[in-house]
Amino acid sequence: MKIKLLSTIIAGVILAGCGSDNNNTVTPEVKAKDVQAYDGAVNGMVATYDCEGETVATTKAKTDGKGYVTITNNTFADNPEKCAVSLTVPKGGKAYDMSNSKDMSNVSYSIPKGLLESGRKAAATPFTTLVDKAIKDSGETNSENVDIDSIINDVFTGLGIDTSVVDPKDLMCSPAETLETLDATVAQDIVAKTMVLSDVLVANPEQELSDITTVTKTIAKDIIDKNPDFPTQTIAGSKKPIYVDLTDELADENTFKEAASGKVPTDIAEATKPENIVVGEVLDPVNPPVDPTPDAPTGGTGGDDGDNPNG
Repeated sequence: MKIKLLSTIIAGVILAGCGSDNNNTVTPEVKAKDVQAYDGAVNGMVATYDCEGETVATTKAKTDGKGYVTITNNTFADNPEKCAVSLTVPKGGKAYDMSNSKDMSNVSYSIPKGLLESGRKAAATPFTTLVDKAIKDSGETNSENVDIDSIINDVFTGLGIDTSVVDPKDLMCSPAETLETLDATVAQDIVAKTMVLSDVLVANPEQELSDITTVTKTIAKDIIDKNPDFPTQTIAGSKKPIYVDLTDELADENTFKEAASGKVPTDIAEATKPENIVVGEVLDPVNPPVDPTPDAPTGGTGGDDGDNPNG
């Protein structure tokens, strides 16, 4: 009799715990995917993502020592082609190219809707930004009407990059990995154009696409011609990373126009000489100069705080 009574009590407790009016809920898991800021990995940028039919949000975390920040959003994780992304430096913040210590605090990169693909990595680079500009310059606001493959081909052809040798989407989505697979001369050319294009986009983002590509090609060639071991220079028997920061020079209208004509302006020609080029240092990705960890919560719009690559 006691056993039957005990069994009845236990059953009642179990039923009470599993009743239909139980207020406990399980929060559904939200998927995540990383995006990388790259001109060399850039540390210190936040990602703002705009996915179809959703509220625009910004990560609280900044890109880490390998240039990655995690976006926690199901659409971006499963259907990234539906999302546009921009990587920017928070107001008053700093950012650095981890490959050479160049200050990137004024840089912003963007990825247009339709460029990313499921199953590929995601990166925001000067090249994705130029493709985004080309789309915006076309005046087409409906991404479904944009022939993005044709635009990508036009942009890369304009930059003098052979798309039969370099897959543009591989380069834009997985820049570091793609560069490692290329012939050294081809990779050197792309690294130089990446660096110069980044400066052009900071200094004169509203210029005509054809002028931007010409300026990029002209100055990149000048850098390599004068510095055959670019992006390094041997100093006291040790290879050091080198870079240029031409944003001030290229912000001058006359200087920009001269470079757009295919001639290297005098001030830029001086800056690219081996004795004047900037010698940097490779920064430690484990201890980057900008802490990627989010600041204390303030009730902001972003909810992401991871920084481990998720493909």
